[in-house]
Amino acid sequence: MTDSFSMKALAESSAALVQDYDLAGAMVRVLVEATDALRADAGGLLVANADAGLELLSATSHEAAELETYQAFSREGPCAECVQTQEGLGLGLEAVESRWPDVARLMESAGFHWVLATPLRWRGTALGGLNLFFARAPDDEPGRAREAQVFSDILTLFIVNAQPIRPAMLRLRVELALTGRAVIEQAKGVLAEQEGLDMGAPYRRLLERQDRTGDRLTDVARSLIREAQVGDHEN
Repeated sequence: MTDSFSMKALAESSAALVQDYDLAGAMVRVLVEATDALRADAGGLLVANADAGLELLSATSHEAAELETYQAFSREGPCAECVQTQEGLGLGLEAVESRWPDVARLMESAGFHWVLATPLRWRGTALGGLNLFFARAPDDEPGRAREAQVFSDILTLFIVNAQPIRPAMLRLRVELALTGRAVIEQAKGVLAEQEGLDMGAPYRRLLERQDRTGDRLTDVARSLIREAQVGDHEN
């Protein structure tokens, strides 16, 4: 995926998110953009329905539609699995055949020899899965997986933001962000004093702590402040 291509696709998608949009139409567009940007030969999108099953929302080719429909019906295959586990996976045809022979047969007949599946996940819930099919394995498999997950996350945001939010709720969320900012700024001051840093460096230290712990940044900041307060009391 070229930088200019990816930035154009992501810019168009993010711009659509802040406007009124047709949900189905927006998701179809992102599917096409993801397929093109990652230079896949075809793409498909399964979504979870109200009965906790999977349904085909869109596919860029008849072959991809057939593969996705089979996975939705049988609940087996890379896309179905990524929804179940909420983890992405990239597999060659041989690996697919060892786990799902019927899916491998459909892939091979369509001329696909590598598949990348990434989940549409939202706070512990899987809303669907994005499947990208390739005639041959790409040279940069880990990079493609990361990029595919970005597009899956955008698809998730389209679903989550489909219902307009009242202005009062938007203002409340801004207030929550400002409250969090105050905590982060206080933690920055603690780090600057403890380690003799200028005020630019503590941001990076906080982010490093967040990467190590996996916690939210505001929670990392609050923990740091509590540690400093305990130390002051002990002294």
